[in-house]
Amino acid sequence: MDEMPEAQESSSMMMMDEKAFEMDCGPMDLREMIARRAYEIYEERGMCDGEAMNDWLRAEAEVRSALMSGMQRPMVSRASM
Repeated sequence: MDEMPEAQESSSMMMMDEKAFEMDCGPMDLREMIARRAYEIYEERGMCDGEAMNDWLRAEAEVRSALMSGMQRPMVSRASM
């Protein structure tokens, strides 16, 4: 089945986001950030097993959201300060 144009566009945007993250902080740094946040979520849940995938997906969404909001801040020239 062919993807809808909207799905293709969304997929392309995700791939561009991936590359931007890798350029900004590196793939290993991104993975480490997600892993640390996933462990924090695990601890917040009382260290109950069985939710590792959900913890990882939540952590990934939180980290990517934080990085995207940081990337969207306007650049301020130090010369104007």
